[in-house]
Amino acid sequence: MSTAAPEAALVKRTCMRDRIRDELITRILDGTYPAGMQLKELSLAREFNVSQAPIREALRELEGTGLVTSERYRGTRVRGADALEMRDSYELRAMIEARSVERASPLSPAVLEQLEVSLQGMTAAAHAGNGEGYIDHALRFHRRLVEAGGNGTFLGVWDSLRWEVRGRIALRHMIRQVEGLESKVALHAQLLERLRANDVREAKYLVFDILERVAAAFNAR
Repeated sequence: MSTAAPEAALVKRTCMRDRIRDELITRILDGTYPAGMQLKELSLAREFNVSQAPIREALRELEGTGLVTSERYRGTRVRGADALEMRDSYELRAMIEARSVERASPLSPAVLEQLEVSLQGMTAAAHAGNGEGYIDHALRFHRRLVEAGGNGTFLGVWDSLRWEVRGRIALRHMIRQVEGLESKVALHAQLLERLRANDVREAKYLVFDILERVAAAFNAR
């Protein structure tokens, strides 16, 4: 008996689980699903037009991230991403990126050129007051640093934290503060300058400085 059909079914279910998981993470982080909301497997299965199996698997993965909690007889409820969780996630990100700078140094000319392109995009977006565009280019800049570090686990963890969503949440907090996007661009320009000079110590300091400033947007007022 051929195993092609069962293997294809498993791949399809895995793809469904990943797609559903990513959509649920986005809804939790952007507030569509508020803290305390119950996530019902049957309702979600009907919405996504799938069986309950990939829904159950996606919720199990979400429980591992801490974004939901599951209790016997009470089901799965959203824990959400509160200010403390957001600050903690940025601390972890800073540690990953700083270590990636160490591992990647000295950066190749190709990587430095890619970072320069992202910086130019950030600069143009900031001047245009385009916060969404700024985040897109900034994420490319920072992800390239992690990628250049060559640690696949670092990159997997970095991606799993869904910075395209978290970054937009942070932006909404940041625009209420005095410090604008131009100051962030200036720090990234300094960071790229230090990377070009292979000044690892100062580059790491700037990575922490940049991300600590973003995390500070979630400090209790």
